[in-house]
Formats: sequence, C-alpha cells, structure tokens
Amino acid sequence: MSAVQERPLDTEEKRPMDLKRRLSKTSDNGREKKPREVKTSGKASMVQSERMVRATQAKYRPYFTTTQVNDDSDSTTSSRSPLGDEALRVTLEYPNDAESFLLLRPVLKGQAGKVFDDEAEDKDEYNPITDLIRTAYFIYDCYLTPSQQKPLGDETQGIMRNLTKHRNRRNGPGFIQAVQDFNCIINSLKEQGELSKNAKEMRNPGYDLACHILYQVYSRTVAHQAGALNNYQAFSNNVYGEINPVLVQEFITKTKIHSKSVFMDMGCGIGNVVLQVAAQTGCEAYGIEIMETPCKYAKRQLKEYAARMRAWRLPTGKVHFRHGDFLDVGSNDMYQTLKRADVLLVNNYAFDWETNHALAQLFLDLKEGAKIISLKSFVPKNHKINKRTMDMPESILQVQEYEYFSEAVSWTNNGGTYYVATVDRSPLKPLYEEMYGSC
Repeated sequence: MSAVQERPLDTEEKRPMDLKRRLSKTSDNGREKKPREVKTSGKASMVQSERMVRATQAKYRPYFTTTQVNDDSDSTTSSRSPLGDEALRVTLEYPNDAESFLLLRPVLKGQAGKVFDDEAEDKDEYNPITDLIRTAYFIYDCYLTPSQQKPLGDETQGIMRNLTKHRNRRNGPGFIQAVQDFNCIINSLKEQGELSKNAKEMRNPGYDLACHILYQVYSRTVAHQAGALNNYQAFSNNVYGEINPVLVQEFITKTKIHSKSVFMDMGCGIGNVVLQVAAQTGCEAYGIEIMETPCKYAKRQLKEYAARMRAWRLPTGKVHFRHGDFLDVGSNDMYQTLKRADVLLVNNYAFDWETNHALAQLFLDLKEGAKIISLKSFVPKNHKINKRTMDMPESILQVQEYEYFSEAVSWTNNGGTYYVATVDRSPLKPLYEEMYGSC
C-alpha cells in the first residue's frame, strides 16, 4: 500500500527564529526525563513501532549522533559519534494514546542478508523516524486550531521546525528535546479535553490522514511478511493485486459512499480497500476473500486498525472480514449483506469468463440503485435489452466508464479503465407490461 508522501525536509538549514522554550520536560540539573512507559487499556493496544523495529533490528542502524548545536548559529560541531543506547528510544503522544519509537534507520542489505552499505538508507523499509515526524505533523495539522498550533511554531520556526531541523542535522539530543517539547503541549491539550473535542468535530479523517494511519497499520502487520502473498497460481482467478489508495478515494467520490452506506469488497485481499472506505466514511464495510493467507492478514490489519483509530480518537465504522468463496452464497453469511449493499467492488481484472458470469447472476438480487465498481465491465458494449435478454443480469445494469491514471493499481504503472454499473430495472418495465400486462 502506498504511504503518504513525507513532508520535504530541508537539507540547507536556515537560521530559526527565536522562540521561548515552553513547557520543557528537562529537569533543573539539565538531565532529560525518561520517556514515559506506554500503558495499555483493557482493549487491544496498537503494535508499538519500537516492538516492530526490535523484531527486525538487524536491518537498522543508529541515525542520530551526539552532535551539539550552538543555538546562536546555524553550524554544528565537527565531532560526531553514534547516540548512546540509552537515548535511542523516544515516546510520541497521540490524541488518545502514546507510541514508542527507536531512533534508527533502515540500511540496505545484500542477498545473503548482510548489510550492503552502512550509510545507504533502504527507502523501501519502514523508517521509524520518518513515521514519528509525519505523525507529529498530522496531529498538528488535523487536530489543532490555529491558536493551539501557535506554541508549536510551524515549518519555519519553533518546535515543528526543530523536529525536521534536528533530523536533518542528525542531532540526537536536539531531536529528542523537540519531541519532548511537542509532547508537553499535546499532553496539556489532552488534559484540557481539547483534542477530544477537535476529533469529534473532525468526525472522519481526510484522505491524507487515513492513508497515514493505514500505512502505520500495514507496516506493523503485513509489510514484513508481504512475500507470502505471492503464492498463487499465475493467470488464475486468485492472482493477488491491490487497488491503490488514490483510486479508492475516487471510488468513494464517484459512488458517494457515506456513513449510512453498506460497502462490500468481493475478493478483498488483505483488506486495504475495506479499511480505507470505512476510515474515510465511517460506513458499514465488508470483505470476503477466498485465499487463506490474504484473509488472515486482513483480519490482522483489522485488529491493528481498531487500536490505531482509538489512538487517533477516530470512529472505525463497522468492519467485517470473511474467509470464503463469494460465489458460494449458501455456505457463508454474506448473502444477506449482499442484498442490502449500496456499493460493491469487484476487482475482476484477472477473472475468467465463467467467474464473471457467475458473479453477474448474483447481481439479480441486488437492490435498486446499488452500484458495482469493476475493472472489467459486466455488460458487453453491444448489449441490447429486448424480450430475449430481459431476464439476463446485464439488462438491469446501467454502466458508466471511467479512466484511471498511472500508479492507481499495484499490478501496472500504466493507466486503465474502470466501470460503475448501477442497478436500474426501469427499462424492463415496458417489456414486462407488454408481455404480462400492467399490475
């Protein structure tokens, strides 16, 4: 799944504007207080970044140094040494929780698993420092009013500037202090109930915040075992591929999914689309998947998703995943859900004719106005409604064709076409009246 693009981090640092230190957690003797322990409630807690990185620590190396910064200049001392182990851990406050991070960076490794280059960062691996900074900025941008943002500064000065400045300079003590200063202000707002109030006013997260949260979910539950998803028969109905967040956002807009909608993904894979739709709209969302491994990861993601949405003080929507064959309606409980669904997604790009035909038969039981999103059209372009075709499922579908652009799906960088079919039985009414008379 694509992650939210990181905010640009300056390499040429400008002299920051003066800002009085507020709410410092540093004691009188100058020693920094230890990060607070992350407490868990009775409900399942989110997987901590620290725990995930420790499990694969051979891939990581220290990023920060003990370099000290002269506050009156834009220069650093020339002496650089790795930050000590006791200072590698920092805790970041969330709107309704906290998460511990290790201040490490992923490094490139060779085929034998040995580090290829101690200095070269692996851009494809999870980076806890980048995650921390993005999270801080999303809290700042999405949860604080302009007056609440003021003590934190902005991208050009103050605490928010210090986060990126000290990261770029690899100044460990400066970065840790910036995180502590950020936490002080966030904790104060939490104690006053301000973040809770702001979260309620926001209701559901926007696209960028939803993508960031779902990236956090994916990185902690699936990313380190993603290779297992490639165990399928090539050119079969079970070929695994994901629709990327940018196209899911378009689906939500085009079909007007909202909090009262029922959404269903027929062949949901690891559940990314279901979770994004639920996160952005708060709707009732279902996914069914025939392959055991992707479905297992979907359920694992759902557990982490619920914990993370609590940490961000956001509603989850009602989300359910089922392991089973969407064509075998008699052996699972999804058929009743299908009949009341407002929007169905069928990623039928790799389905054969028989599977698409069998799926179309299910559409006969959909309610009027239900919409079906697909990567291949269920209605041939030359299909005509007449007495011979009036009982075919294609005759109840009105289809619109849309174009998607590059990087919208995981299996190709090229653009393509998707279809939205709306269940509309009104064209059949004259035919039925002609054959059977009006009621």
